[in-house]
Amino acid sequence: MNKKIEDGIMYLALERDLISKNVKPLNLKLMEYLDELDDVSEIILNMDKVDNIDSVGVTFVINLYKTVTMEGYSFRVVHCSDDIRQLFRLMKLEDFFELEG
Repeated sequence: MNKKIEDGIMYLALERDLISKNVKPLNLKLMEYLDELDDVSEIILNMDKVDNIDSVGVTFVINLYKTVTMEGYSFRVVHCSDDIRQLFRLMKLEDFFELEG
């Protein structure tokens, strides 16, 4: 996962599928990144390179959403594949966070 902070927005770009074997290292990296939220008002999760997601991956996104919104930050997910966007819609996750093409 790559991180970039620009104009008060933290961009998190996933580099591989969001499946169980990839989530543990992502959680470790995420803890490091979330310590750097001083001048940030929004977190954007870019899923452009994610082709597959499993239940552990969905839980990762939900936990990220909960963590950042409890701290008062905005959160959205961008560049999901059509299949992942459909899965999030079926799970009604778009009721909680914004999904963008």
